[in-house]
Amino acid sequence: MTKSYWLKKISIPNADLFLEYMRTVLPWIKSVGGVIVKRDLIQESTSNEWDGGQLGLVIEFESKFAAKKAFYSEVFQKYLKSRDLMELVTISTL
Repeated sequence: MTKSYWLKKISIPNADLFLEYMRTVLPWIKSVGGVIVKRDLIQESTSNEWDGGQLGLVIEFESKFAAKKAFYSEVFQKYLKSRDLMELVTISTL
């Protein structure tokens, strides 16, 4: 079976929401069979304040079906909607 990859980028301007996303979504990705093979993190901050950031991920799945199943799962979609992140998350599968 051919492996598939999420190419995922999210930009969250709110520091608390960004940290929550990192603490919630990254472990969830692993729990559904995803393996993070590359992570790129850009934080927008000054010495006094942090305003969130951008996260780029390459996540490997066992198949394209598994990758799409995870992304379109009810759990992930509900999370995105409940945090008003639907417009901020982009994904491509290879």
